[in-house]
Amino acid sequence: RVYPETVFPGFLDDPAAAVRWTRDHVREFGGDPGRIFVLGHSSGAHMAAMLATDPRYLAAQGMSNASLSGMIGLAGPYAAIPTSDPHMDEIFPAALRQRALPIPFVTGNEPPMLLAAGTADTDVDPHNSDRFADALRAHRGAVELKKYPGYGHDTIVESFSAVPNTVSPVLADVTAFIDAH
Repeated sequence: RVYPETVFPGFLDDPAAAVRWTRDHVREFGGDPGRIFVLGHSSGAHMAAMLATDPRYLAAQGMSNASLSGMIGLAGPYAAIPTSDPHMDEIFPAALRQRALPIPFVTGNEPPMLLAAGTADTDVDPHNSDRFADALRAHRGAVELKKYPGYGHDTIVESFSAVPNTVSPVLADVTAFIDAH
């Protein structure tokens, strides 16, 4: 669900339930419930980071962030709530804002993370990825930070498009990260 159907923290319940469903059903599709990764772009990256750091959401599903093999975030606003959208005050109520960012929940016990950002992103400041990576490193968390010169907010996720194009370093890096973990 998205705004206006729900606001923070309600929109984190759905991906947490999706992770639980995946764990419970992945064998039906030939998968391994011990190798679950969460990946998101933009607000989806933020939600994936919240699942990997704040224990409340997966705990509500009878799981923990230890259930995740890794988190991959593409162009996520991990360190700041965007203020350009006039609905942000409704989406993130002031009384709950401190709980809306993943950085305060970093303990060093998170799953490995790959943070990817395009240097030409004008929608979400790429420095959000730097700040999140710094917080993870400060707690000795496993994090890889990849910056892609000339990639914008949409270009980074277009790397996953089925449309034939040149080989994407983003897709190659995500694949290598998953293979490594």
